[in-house]
This record gives sequence, structure tokens and C-alpha cells, in this order.
Amino acid sequence: MPEPLKIKPSQEQQQDELRQKAKRWDKVKTEYRQNNDGTRSTHRMSSATDDEGAFAYPTIYPKNREGTKSHNAKDWIELKGKEAIDTAFARNEVYRFKDENNARKWAEGEYKKN
Repeated sequence: MPEPLKIKPSQEQQQDELRQKAKRWDKVKTEYRQNNDGTRSTHRMSSATDDEGAFAYPTIYPKNREGTKSHNAKDWIELKGKEAIDTAFARNEVYRFKDENNARKWAEGEYKKN
């Protein structure tokens, strides 16, 4: 059986997808970690692909799974690689995208611009 045609989303469709994800993100970004350099991190992001397609995911989390009001870095964990991805799936903080480019843009901070 032939492979189905893959249609690349238009620029407008890609932007719309990012705006929709940003609305969801606004609900969870009230928690943040205060960084040593004075900046704040809600969830540093990364992106990847799996059998279902492209996704973005956070790499820092409150140590307490229920969340935290603390902005102290000691109350947060920062993860990498498979451990970060597994934690994102376990905490239901995986953001699916139609293409890898949007997942990458999101992880690089596009959600902050919407």
C-alpha cells in the first residue's frame, strides 16, 4: 500500500497551532523558578519526536508533583534526555505538534511571544 501524502501546513496554520498551545500554556506558567541570574524559568523546554510525531516538553519541574508556590531553585528539579521526557509524559506536560519545526520553535520560546 502506498504511503499517504504528507501535506505541509501553511505558515498561518503553524501560527494558529502555536497560539492555541499558548492559551493552554498560560494556565500553567504561574509557577516559576527564580534563577541565579535574576531571570525566571517556568519550564525550560526541549523538543523531540516519537512514533506519534513531534512534541515539546518541559525540563524543569517543581519537586512536589502537586506544584509549589516557592520560587527557590532548591524546590525545583532540572532533568535531561529520557528522564525529562518520561517525567513530562508522567505529569501530562507533553505538547503535541503537527510538525517538528513548530515543536522546536515552541521549545525555543515561541510560547512566550503569543
